[in-house]
Amino acid sequence: MRDIGKKIWAEIINQIYPDLPVSWEGDVWQTGQLMRSSAFIEADLVSEKIHTGQSVRMVEDVRLVFHYEYERIDEQERGEPIPFDLAPFFMYLRQKRYCVASKLFETMLVIEPPRTQEKRDRIEVMFRYSYLLHVPKPTAEDGTERMKINDFYVEVNGKEVKA
Repeated sequence: MRDIGKKIWAEIINQIYPDLPVSWEGDVWQTGQLMRSSAFIEADLVSEKIHTGQSVRMVEDVRLVFHYEYERIDEQERGEPIPFDLAPFFMYLRQKRYCVASKLFETMLVIEPPRTQEKRDRIEVMFRYSYLLHVPKPTAEDGTERMKINDFYVEVNGKEVKA
């Protein structure tokens, strides 16, 4: 469950760009072994707060790195990078009003407006977002679900009465 935010972002990117490979493996990205064009997802936990007895509010920062493909001059030489069109991505977020639901994980991301940083061979999009993560009910040692106390009894005039 630790990478659920990254997996939801991968799902969103695959909805918008179905042919674009997505990775969140940091060592693969740092060694430059990613395909061109591709997307890389890096997320950092900002805070984790108990929201209710059954959920935790997770707040994370994410950096989506979209790598450009290069022009092919010939077999050996590559040309200039071809910029990646992020208009469909931003239009999708605006249409969803920055609240994107994941069908696969049944979780909704509440996204703050993005910041972009363009580099020579890629564009980076940074957000802060939050989501609620379900916490399973505690179980007993034998694996059965703990029973709740639903009936309360009080003593009134020497008799036990259901409250």
